[in-house]
Amino acid sequence: MLRLEAERLRLIQGFDDLLSLEVVEVDQYEYQLEACRRALAHMRGRALLADEVGLGKTIEAGLVMKELLVRRMVSQVLVLTPASLVYQWREELETKFKEQFLVVTTAAQWDDVPDEGARVILSIDRAKGDFHSAQILDRPWDLLIIDEAHRLKNRSTRAYKFVKQIERRYMLMLTATPVHNDLTELYSLIDLLKPGQLGTLRSFKERFVKSGDPRSPENAPALKQLLGAVMIRNRRTEVDIRFPQRRAAVLHLELPQLERALYDDLSQFIRSTLRSEAESEKQRHLTLGLMTLQREVCSSPAAILETLNKMKADPEYSPALRQKFDDLAVQADAIGYSAKVDSVLEVLEHHPGKFLVFTEFKATLLDLLKALEESGISAVGFHGGLSGPEKERVVKAFKDDVRVMVSTESGGEGRNLQFCHQVINYDLPWNPMRVEQRIGRVHRLGQLNDVLVFNFSTKDTLEAYLLDLLIRKIRMFELVVGELDLILGESDKPGEVAGSFYDMVKNAWSSAEDEFDLQISMDEIGERFSKSRARYLDTRLLNEEVFNVLESYEDLS
Repeated sequence: MLRLEAERLRLIQGFDDLLSLEVVEVDQYEYQLEACRRALAHMRGRALLADEVGLGKTIEAGLVMKELLVRRMVSQVLVLTPASLVYQWREELETKFKEQFLVVTTAAQWDDVPDEGARVILSIDRAKGDFHSAQILDRPWDLLIIDEAHRLKNRSTRAYKFVKQIERRYMLMLTATPVHNDLTELYSLIDLLKPGQLGTLRSFKERFVKSGDPRSPENAPALKQLLGAVMIRNRRTEVDIRFPQRRAAVLHLELPQLERALYDDLSQFIRSTLRSEAESEKQRHLTLGLMTLQREVCSSPAAILETLNKMKADPEYSPALRQKFDDLAVQADAIGYSAKVDSVLEVLEHHPGKFLVFTEFKATLLDLLKALEESGISAVGFHGGLSGPEKERVVKAFKDDVRVMVSTESGGEGRNLQFCHQVINYDLPWNPMRVEQRIGRVHRLGQLNDVLVFNFSTKDTLEAYLLDLLIRKIRMFELVVGELDLILGESDKPGEVAGSFYDMVKNAWSSAEDEFDLQISMDEIGERFSKSRARYLDTRLLNEEVFNVLESYEDLS
């Protein structure tokens, strides 16, 4: 019976009626549905999804994937994506398309990948490594999805050669910027997708690249026709959707005397301790704990107190260190509520409506909930410790009659929170993508109001320097959803920016002699990302120019 049902689904004529729409939980925009139909009916499941940033290429890829799964045309699915987007992809595919994917980060996890029905996500950098690439190349994949596919633009790289070898029946490549330097990069991507579609590299250059200007297309009508068989590009000006703006405000706070003393004492202690401890496994354990404290001290006394109480009882640390932890705990306990609480109350007083407040730490969440309750403000807390039904009840209460939801980073994954359009960043993660993901809970397709983002900046702290970098150098609150990752990706230049953003901040902080030294280091990081932003804007403009030329011709098909 199952086999007969599978054959029935396969034989349904055409893709005008998308069977998957009955089982997915996405807002249905016609341009996305049409992209799905074109990718399946006209491109036979091999498509370059090149919509402009913010139009939902992930949704389009998910719709294609789900349609193929519902029709039982695929079983094995592999998703390759930048490391920063791995868990975001897992969340989207689970919550919106009801598909469970395994994020593979270790060799042992391949033992959990079934021979049939595998659903796997890896970062492209991890996947191309010797062990993981062997596992991937050892099996056929029915569907291969590659996000930020422009990272494969260079045919000579290990990543490109690895992807070329993957056995796949269907393939989706996602990028808003397929051209970064010249048109041969577009050729490289199309050649991965459908070898021979644009001829040989030599014939492509001769026929379609203007002599002396490798960025400019020649014979545009013919090139447009060939690209139209494998590429879909929707533009923001062409879709009938209102895109809400995001507006950011910064609230500058002076730390009261006790909080300032705690911040200064803790920072000085951590720096001196890290310099004096020898490199060892114990030292790495200590470093992790100390860096957690440094992040928490910018969040709340409650957060740092909870960690200090754990550390002072940990026999892994020396008696001298445990005594210092105890001394700092006494300082933190004497403070009570953070000065940020008053700022939250002030924002709520002057801005009516619902608020989503983000913090990195559960202790801060509980502390703020208590303060809001004492002030007579209805509030609920959302965090990873809640069960599934508890999370649903919290979100429903927030939607119905509760004014404030205080949430940790796990807040509201996959849930529709667009009934709220005001966000408070109570503290700041050391990773801009985490900030972006917070805002993305409410600033997404379907939001009817402009999104207001309130950021707290405590003067002369790492948090203040980080926020200044995000606002002045990256200018992240002016960006369209999805552009931040492209900017951070632009920083991956040999010898320019090494390691993750978090690592850069951590290294700048731990190597600084004092706050002035730290500010200089953060300014240097900011300059690097300012250049990354400029590179991205150049790339965006180049793609607009290339596709403007191609799209100025009437369709020849």
